[in-house]
Amino acid sequence: MTTIQSIQFFVALNLLTIGLSHFLQPKIWEDFFNFLHKKGNVGNIFNALIALGMGTFIVAFHFVWEGPMILVTLYGVAQLGKGFLYLMIPSIGLKSIEQVRGKSEKFKWVGLVMFALSILLIIQLIQDTAFG
Repeated sequence: MTTIQSIQFFVALNLLTIGLSHFLQPKIWEDFFNFLHKKGNVGNIFNALIALGMGTFIVAFHFVWEGPMILVTLYGVAQLGKGFLYLMIPSIGLKSIEQVRGKSEKFKWVGLVMFALSILLIIQLIQDTAFG
């Protein structure tokens, strides 16, 4: 498995796990973001650092701009942008995490999208014979 394929697999595993969790346990995600919002700027920083960590990792090692795996790079760029924006303009991050209050069912839809993307990435890795 190449480094780029390893990053793709890393992202697929994360999206699979988090996507299923969003779908099967939406209430815990609402609780998590409510907790972050109650912590104010500290909660915003925590949320931003999670996105920034994932985004910088992907962008640093997976700068692919062709084929279906462009989705991994775009996801990384989006996470990097989210982390940067929330750290530079904390009010945007706080407003974002506040919007989930009472809307745990929306996590199910996000979870389905994440799950579908993870399956697409795994299928592509299989087609690319990344697993030997």
